[in-house]
Amino acid sequence: MITTTGLSLATRKNIRDEFQNKIPELQKTLNKLTGSDYEFHVDFATLYEESVRANSSQTQWYKSSMGQIAYQYFESIVSNIKRVAENDDLVRSDFIKVTNKHEIHLVNDSEINGDNDLEIVDGIIHIKVRPGQLGYNASVGYYILNYVKVADETIPLRTKINIRDGWELKIPNIKKTLKKVLGEDYDFVVNFDEIYAQAIKERPDYLDWYSSSLGDIVYGYFDSLKGYIHRYAEKDELVRNELLKLTATRKIHLVYDSDLETNELLEVKNDAFWIKTRPKDFGSSTSIGYYLIDRVKDPDSALPLRTKVDVRDEWELKIPKLKQRLKSLLGEDYGFEIDLDEIYSQIIKANKSQHDWYTRSLGSITCSYFDSLISNIEKTASDDLARKEFLEATSSRTFHLVLDMELESNNDVEIVNGDLNIKVDPKNYGYNVYIGTDISKKIKAPGSAFPLETKLNIRNEWELKITALKKKLKEAVGEEYEFVVDFEELLNIALEKNSNSESSWLKRSLGEIVYQYYGALVDNVIKVAKDDDLVREGFVEVTGERKIYLVYDSNCESNCDLQVVDDAVYIKIKPGSLGRDSYYVGHNIIDIL
Repeated sequence: MITTTGLSLATRKNIRDEFQNKIPELQKTLNKLTGSDYEFHVDFATLYEESVRANSSQTQWYKSSMGQIAYQYFESIVSNIKRVAENDDLVRSDFIKVTNKHEIHLVNDSEINGDNDLEIVDGIIHIKVRPGQLGYNASVGYYILNYVKVADETIPLRTKINIRDGWELKIPNIKKTLKKVLGEDYDFVVNFDEIYAQAIKERPDYLDWYSSSLGDIVYGYFDSLKGYIHRYAEKDELVRNELLKLTATRKIHLVYDSDLETNELLEVKNDAFWIKTRPKDFGSSTSIGYYLIDRVKDPDSALPLRTKVDVRDEWELKIPKLKQRLKSLLGEDYGFEIDLDEIYSQIIKANKSQHDWYTRSLGSITCSYFDSLISNIEKTASDDLARKEFLEATSSRTFHLVLDMELESNNDVEIVNGDLNIKVDPKNYGYNVYIGTDISKKIKAPGSAFPLETKLNIRNEWELKITALKKKLKEAVGEEYEFVVDFEELLNIALEKNSNSESSWLKRSLGEIVYQYYGALVDNVIKVAKDDDLVREGFVEVTGERKIYLVYDSNCESNCDLQVVDDAVYIKIKPGSLGRDSYYVGHNIIDIL
């Protein structure tokens, strides 16, 4: 409807020539696009009056160009409608729905902020112009998509377009990648109405972004997850099989969860993937899936997928090399027995603050215990005696790793009934993996009186030295003497009588201690007899048995004493004093001959 009542002839002529005669072509364009005839409504009399009142300096321009000015607004909006709808069925369909009255009105509105604005209300398009600015900027409708929203729908048209272009047209590529990696087709479940409504409710300041980019944002979440699934599962059968097993519905959901402690979270539960985000954080970060294998856990297994991967890569794949090291050293095959499901459950329970560390590193921590132990066995058992003793002590050829809450230290090694047990306090699992430095203390062959460390000390500090010591004595006195020592009795009584603090010293130094007694005696004999025939002959005469004994004597008044009894020399030690004052033996040799 066109109203020109009260306008001058010149103005009415311009309206006829520059508006009424031209609008049929615009109406024809709209009819071709929509299949409907649209009416253009302008109350030129009111428009002219309000414009002149607001901007009297342009009275002559308005009088001579009113039709031309109005036409520019309609031409602009029709041009923009054609631009967005001509080749887009979705746009055209929604435009027809929201403009069902088939009318376009040009009116003044003093409430708008800019030169002009657009509004679609009750099926009518309203081109609004601020009084006094009529004709200054007739470009209108460039953002017409922002104004198209079907009344009974949640999502405006421009959001629908982005869902289509930024999501629907792209998801085949994501599905193709997932099919290639996992071998199965996955469906994506997204309630866009709910996602959009909650997002703009929580963050109305982001309305424009959510409206223009909802599809892109949602795509970002799924594309990120696709990337991490590809990264973790493409060449990893363990990961791939676990993901397939736990997502039997073959669905990936995007949902809100206001109770999340972080911006977003990935869960694998109820046989599906669940991408979760808080409404207030929607779109702030669409990177999802970095912790994919941390979130995947088979309900029937104690170990999360992340832990299984670490166990495989850092433990199971390294076992052959560890076993080969033992084989090369000992000539025998050894087995490893460990219940990692039970260990994981117990250490998580005992040390909750280290949950993430244990989840990511169970395999590498476990391997470190065995690697450290084998390294120390290699250092110890390179010796023939040590190797023989170790083989006899570990007759089952099996290493176990077990938890023991009664340990006084972080860890320990124990050899029992042919089994070697690595024992670890569950609350300190992984805190000190350097184990086995004292392995020689733990090795004791069946039926043996001594642990390996004692045997090694007897051999190295006694047996390998006494030949030279006997030679020195023979050179001094001209006769060979036998050194008689019952090492087993010496150690047993010493362990019984000496303090606990001395026990370790006695075990690791028994050969050295005994040698000190004999060494001191021989040195003192040499000192008095080497250059004195009388003393030498006297020593030889009273020691006709040619034996030197080291024994305990509870009647000793001092820590040690020297006596000649029945043609033999006796180094006597007071029980509980083994190793004390050994360097005094023989200092009074002249007095006892």
